[in-house]
Amino acid sequence: MTVFKRGSSAKKERSDITAPASVIMSDCVEVAITSDSSDQLWSCCVWDVRTGTQLMSYKGGGAPGAHTLSVVKNQFVLTGNLVKPMLHVWPINRHEPVSTRFILPGRPTAVAVSPDGNYCLVAVQETIYVYQLVTGAILTTVSRHYQTVNILRFTDDGSHFISAGQDGMVLVWSLAQVVQVFQKQTLSALYSFSDHALPVTDLYVGAGGMKAVFCSVSVDRTCKIYDLASGTMLLNMVFPEALSSVTMDKLESNVFVGTNDGPIYKFSLLSPPRTKEYHFDRAQQQKNAFLGHKKSVTCLSVSVDGETLLSGGADENVFVWHIKSRQQIRTIPHQGAVTNATFLMTPKAMFNQEVKINPLFQPFQKMAYPSDKIDELCIDVEVLEEVRETQPAENGHNAVRTTAVGQSSGNQEEIAKLKKEIQHLKMVNKEMYEFTVKNIMRDS
Repeated sequence: MTVFKRGSSAKKERSDITAPASVIMSDCVEVAITSDSSDQLWSCCVWDVRTGTQLMSYKGGGAPGAHTLSVVKNQFVLTGNLVKPMLHVWPINRHEPVSTRFILPGRPTAVAVSPDGNYCLVAVQETIYVYQLVTGAILTTVSRHYQTVNILRFTDDGSHFISAGQDGMVLVWSLAQVVQVFQKQTLSALYSFSDHALPVTDLYVGAGGMKAVFCSVSVDRTCKIYDLASGTMLLNMVFPEALSSVTMDKLESNVFVGTNDGPIYKFSLLSPPRTKEYHFDRAQQQKNAFLGHKKSVTCLSVSVDGETLLSGGADENVFVWHIKSRQQIRTIPHQGAVTNATFLMTPKAMFNQEVKINPLFQPFQKMAYPSDKIDELCIDVEVLEEVRETQPAENGHNAVRTTAVGQSSGNQEEIAKLKKEIQHLKMVNKEMYEFTVKNIMRDS
């Protein structure tokens, strides 16, 4: 087991092992991205878990809160501030955040970005705000929780998202219905689970869209597994300790559960209990426990190959475990309680400083956009077009001159025609959508 010491000596050791990114990343397929509550060295950092080498750091964004770190389309890192009502965004290959300020109605308690990078969910206390990143518009707000929302998770196809909070409720939402609902209509969740008696501390959503399964853990010592397709609970695992984090491997055959006391437990879904509710005794759990954290386990993640487990804790440490032997491979100390720690497939542009990634995100609006005018949202992009003009040269021959022009007076008429055509196409598209939905609902 390799351990990095804290303090000034730790900084020296890290600087000594830092190598050029092109050398480090030559065969590194997967990296880990972490954050802590201190904001002393960086806001979040990328590590090579094989060597413990610091590969990339993102600075100037304050300390990210728990469950507020997202990587947007492998191009941007987005975090929610732990103490301020702000989001911060970095290009994946830059240390400094973008200049755009993303101001929120309050301090974010949970953040999630859709897989396509179009929508951003931000929880402020018990209210969920749905933003369109490209325009900065607040498309809608959702207030169905009675207490603070702790976690937001999207399904892998981006069609639905799940929210869970201090009230013990787990709600499943259709993103399309949430965005398209009119202000006079009542918004209701697709599923509403109230099986937890105490606050929900973490969620994990598997692959498969609405055919996936998801896990939730709570302070009430239970880990519950649900089927999204049917909206039913498949299994209820009861532990002798309060639970704080959960994850599954990519095959979804093993579940890893972190506790408030430090141990991490593993149980297999290949041979599930014959009863819907199963109680583990402490002696049996110790055989499959990962022991090392002295305080609450705040986050868990499993590598793609299913061989390595990453855990972050309130004891200011990130541990890298070999799953089969349950032994610590490496310890990466932090300066504060670890708030986020997850594996990430290495983006191609992360270590290429020559690639310029231009963010299209706009500052967030303060007022919700009228729901009946969402279809009218558009992105204004100024495009310079090349115009080739033939002019007589001094020697009598024709010369070709290329100039860049914007919206000149000669193009105004053509632009007006195009705008009229766009409005016509929007109207046709809307009529087709309404006709299709009406027939589908009638047939069903």
